[in-house]
Amino acid sequence: MNLHQLTLERKRHMDFIKFETKGNIGIITLDRPGQNAFNYQMYKELRDTFDNINGSEDIWSVIIRAEGKYFSAGNDVSDFQAGVIDVSMEEYGYMVEAGLGSVVNCRVPVISAIQGIAVGSGFCIPTYSDIVIAAPEAKFGITEIKVGIIGGAPEASFSLPPKIVRYMALTGNLITAEEMVEHSFVLKVVPKGDLLDTALGIAESIVRNPPIALKYMKASLNNIYRPDIIAKKVEFDGEKTGLHMQTEDFGEAVTAFMEKRDPEYKGK
Repeated sequence: MNLHQLTLERKRHMDFIKFETKGNIGIITLDRPGQNAFNYQMYKELRDTFDNINGSEDIWSVIIRAEGKYFSAGNDVSDFQAGVIDVSMEEYGYMVEAGLGSVVNCRVPVISAIQGIAVGSGFCIPTYSDIVIAAPEAKFGITEIKVGIIGGAPEASFSLPPKIVRYMALTGNLITAEEMVEHSFVLKVVPKGDLLDTALGIAESIVRNPPIALKYMKASLNNIYRPDIIAKKVEFDGEKTGLHMQTEDFGEAVTAFMEKRDPEYKGK
């Protein structure tokens, strides 16, 4: 069974992730109306898509892009309200890790093409990618702290200087595409309309190389900053988030975010 057949079989389950191919290049498109915010199902679809890619011998490079104004606003905060999801927070956390981890664990090179906002989980995707290009209006951020979640820093440390990671994680402030070029995170900034063609040009230069050698090279690159070490740090963050979720401030952070008002924290 080839990748195309697998994709067709899973199509009815793929509500928010689109997948197509151009030669030996796979193109993943985030498409959840609104802000491409990730919910439990979308994380699962991302994981399943990369599972299919890793099981194919016909895909030698992958592009991740998005429809709409946002690349991704991160996690759908409404999932943290009581009764919204029917899985435990432990299971939810596992799926977040599995979905995002599938990007860095992809056996072939991954290119992210970013337009608009890429924050939270939406920022983790380019941090885990091999190459990042962006539109001028793109902005990146570790905004988890604003809704009381401890996360994003380990993923960002995969490809950014420590002091930049600390600034982003502690403030939740956004950094522009041009600033990310200065930090060697973004390869180049191109007009939004040229993003896909630019990404395809890079992918085409990649797939001209021997496909087995590409997989070995990807494994070699991942051995420099090993994903399993990052995963342990992400797990640590999950534990800290679990502790913070038991506080009054966490409830206030989520409620204030949903009500679009400034939070009033009590340190309790």
